[in-house]
Amino acid sequence: MRLLPGKLRLSLKPSKQLLWLWLWREMRVSRGKAVGIDAGCGLMQNRMLFETEEYVGIDVDAERLASNEKRFPGVHTVCAEIEKATNSLGSLKGDVVLCVQVMHNRQFATDRTMPTIAAMCTLVRPGGTLIFNLGKCNMPFEAAADALLAEKFASVKKRPYGAFSTNQTFLSPILAVLMYLLPPMRLLGGERKVFYVCHGAR
Repeated sequence: MRLLPGKLRLSLKPSKQLLWLWLWREMRVSRGKAVGIDAGCGLMQNRMLFETEEYVGIDVDAERLASNEKRFPGVHTVCAEIEKATNSLGSLKGDVVLCVQVMHNRQFATDRTMPTIAAMCTLVRPGGTLIFNLGKCNMPFEAAADALLAEKFASVKKRPYGAFSTNQTFLSPILAVLMYLLPPMRLLGGERKVFYVCHGAR
């Protein structure tokens, strides 16, 4: 596996490092596409993973978005909760929609899980891709999410993970690569998390 400088984020938490490995691989689907949407973009740390012609960042923090616009001239931003962003985006849809480390954030109300997933499905252009993850607090909605995604996408890949999610270690990249190569390791304790890659939006 070849790691690209500047494209792969590092974390002291092995489960999060595994997530960054998956993103580095899966976001190559954005190469040559027109529009990429980063739902819950925060400081736009995932912007570098998008290889789309246009990048759109959605976040609720207007001050942070203004700062992002200064740091990254040319980005398109929408200040709204994800489930309300369609009002501001109008007919604009993404070929790739990404939402990671958002829905299990402690500032995210878990009863927004399904409305947020449903909204992200509407943000994806027909034939496009949705990539997101869920954490422990979202697990009560896992079955409902699976049913919705099966209806909305031609292909849904689901990877449970979460091992070593509470540990911090400088061996994180090594453990993440081992989990990447050996799927059973992803379920050794920690918290249950799920990574979704959905292709072929209907």
